[in-house]
Amino acid sequence: MTAPPPNGDAQAIGRLRADLDGAMGVMRDNMRNMAERDVQLQDLEGKSNTLHVASGTFSAHATRLRKEQEWQRCKTRLAIISVVLFLIWILIFIFIGERMTFLIISAVLLAIILPLTWCGIRHWRQQEDQESFRDVDSI
Repeated sequence: MTAPPPNGDAQAIGRLRADLDGAMGVMRDNMRNMAERDVQLQDLEGKSNTLHVASGTFSAHATRLRKEQEWQRCKTRLAIISVVLFLIWILIFIFIGERMTFLIISAVLLAIILPLTWCGIRHWRQQEDQESFRDVDSI
């Protein structure tokens, strides 16, 4: 029985060890890259959640602002209509023969129209408030 030369075994073991060290180095680099990617993914997830919350808040504020603008336009139209009706009322009052009857009928109509208008506006505002709460809750 002849023993293999010791130089050949030492070289083979050295090559194996160098290959093993190289593979271990690549594996360490891969694990380090994987850890860095995990940190980047967590950062991206946090930014995504922040953006989602911000977009929901923006949507709720935009809806509220749109409704406030609609209400402002409605108030402007009501003011213009009121002024026109008042001017018409004054003209009728000036040129009508029976002023007392005209005043009584006007007072009765005003007593009916004002509460109805107030109730309508109040109801409309309550609906706006409920919708804005629904918009905020959906965030």
